Amino acid sequence: MEIIRADHYATCFGVDRALEMTTEELKSEEALYCYGELIHNNDVLESLKAKGLQIVNDLSGIKDSSLVIRSHGVGQSVYSECVKNNIRIIDATCPKVKRIHGIVLQYCEDNYDIIIFGNKDHPEVEGIKGWCDKKTFIYSDLNDYETNHNFVGNNTCIVFQTTYNINKYNEIKEFFYSLNNNAIIVKDTVCRATELRQEAAKKLAVECDSVLVIGGKQSSNTKKLYEICKELCDNTYWIENADEIPYDLIKNSKKIGITAGASTPLGIVEEVIVNVRTKRNA
Repeated sequence: MEIIRADHYATCFGVDRALEMTTEELKSEEALYCYGELIHNNDVLESLKAKGLQIVNDLSGIKDSSLVIRSHGVGQSVYSECVKNNIRIIDATCPKVKRIHGIVLQYCEDNYDIIIFGNKDHPEVEGIKGWCDKKTFIYSDLNDYETNHNFVGNNTCIVFQTTYNINKYNEIKEFFYSLNNNAIIVKDTVCRATELRQEAAKKLAVECDSVLVIGGKQSSNTKKLYEICKELCDNTYWIENADEIPYDLIKNSKKIGITAGASTPLGIVEEVIVNVRTKRNA
């Protein structure tokens, strides 16, 4: 049996930054809150909560305290509410997401409609939407747009969730470029780390008999990695940690691929690899 790691996998810069900022703040004895889940990884969140981090979904009752803004970012109103309630902000928003906030705010102020391609229920997309108080439309893909968008002709700025599927991004970009419409501006906001991980996942899936995709079940980027690998390798399994390794399903595989979402620490990946090596045929 051979275990093959993807060329790019596990935690990205934005997640590492958020974890470092939060861990440093937890060294203080004062209460520390986080607006929503800092990252989408249950093992990491449980560890942070054990150290004192408290997850909240609204700001009532935490006046005059300290609040971490999750890596996915939040809407503009959350910042305003923090100022109003004398809440100290530790802004762990991924810089790539922060850039999208700036783009949306700028074009919204210039009277553009905003189109976001992504998962409408994901906190990153909800946060992006919160930086424009005018027309904002959210679509999952090109088919969703073509089926439901009826506001053609307006000045429009298009952005993408940072973890958006790179193949779908390229399809959408080419579609809008083909319209040759100067009123439509397409911004490349897919994270480079996302692109590298998705390309590496494709390569991995083609090479292997089975693939283990490691990451939280709420993680958008892990879901994309799973979908990409599953399309190319039917024996692809999405697990959160070593406890979920499907030994019976991979016991006959000669090449097992390993990749992990951007919210998955290397320690969890290494634990999976060790367990696959030692317990697969036990």
